[in-house]
Amino acid sequence: MQLRSLLLLCLCTSFFTVLHAETRHIHVIQMLDNNSPTYLIREGARSIDYGVQREVDRMQKALGISDVHYYHLSGQHFNKEALDFVVDYQLAYQERDIIIFVYTGHGFRESGSATQFPKFYFNGYDSAMDGDELRVRLLEKNPSLLINLVIACNSVQTDRHLAPGQPQDTGPTGSRLASVPAQERPYHTLFSDQPGYTKVIDLVSSDREYETFLSRDGGIFFSEVLYALQEVFADERLTTWPGICSYITEQTLQRTNERGLRQKPYCAYNVWRSIDTETITITAVDYRSGPINCRAAGRQLRKEQRGDLKDLRRRHRQEMHYVRDRTERKLAIARQRQEVGKMKYVHLQAYQRKVEACK
Repeated sequence: MQLRSLLLLCLCTSFFTVLHAETRHIHVIQMLDNNSPTYLIREGARSIDYGVQREVDRMQKALGISDVHYYHLSGQHFNKEALDFVVDYQLAYQERDIIIFVYTGHGFRESGSATQFPKFYFNGYDSAMDGDELRVRLLEKNPSLLINLVIACNSVQTDRHLAPGQPQDTGPTGSRLASVPAQERPYHTLFSDQPGYTKVIDLVSSDREYETFLSRDGGIFFSEVLYALQEVFADERLTTWPGICSYITEQTLQRTNERGLRQKPYCAYNVWRSIDTETITITAVDYRSGPINCRAAGRQLRKEQRGDLKDLRRRHRQEMHYVRDRTERKLAIARQRQEVGKMKYVHLQAYQRKVEACK
């Protein structure tokens, strides 16, 4: 009888741990140049798309997270404007969630730049976006965990008449993923939410002044990232983010040296204090005074909308603490999705009307 009580207590503890984990969402921003004129970038981007989705599915299942939001910025949406809209508007609603940013395409550095991330090249050098700047903008969303996965070159491009470096690796990558079975094992230590802090994992295929050798299956670096994640959720050998970074870096260097390729990855793990966006204020605006004030008005409206939806998300979290029955929980999740979707739709209409009236 005592043993049965202990088992019941353990099951209840595990159940409520899963309930707590499910309150977070996963947001996956995929900027993949799958229409690139460069064949290996185009094919590699498609392989990376598949690989990322597979690992996110594994992460969702292991952590017990109910919702994953994908933002596919490929094809005609592979541009700075589409990325700005996702970061400024669509991600304005998240709070303490997991954000995964994936970029695959051309990258380059400005001469004398001290930044770690490359610039993201879209249709030209003038429309490029600074990777470090984007990283800060994502940190401002106050996620619990931010994973940046960048597969691009990171060296200075002197000839601005050509797209940045196009190194190619036509040999087989020799993936090791198929040998390890997928299992459902949560790793709440690595992916846990620590209020007031954001855990940041930066995975860049090329360190400063290095190139990236992309192949049809995503390349050596990407295959090592996938293998490390699969080890995290299956084999329990990799249990810390610094250990994961060291493993990915060492394996990539070893395999690229064997192939005679000059590729050095960058991986780092940092913990940041959460950025309090409530301290950002906007002064009174004359909506007829020009495009700058129009943008300020749009930012102010999005700030107010973000607060409304965060209040809704907090209320939903509080409600879920009192739901015990599995069937009632499913119904509650479905109802909450409808409420969030309706509020987002109303907010988008209000935002569009404000922008149109401001022009």
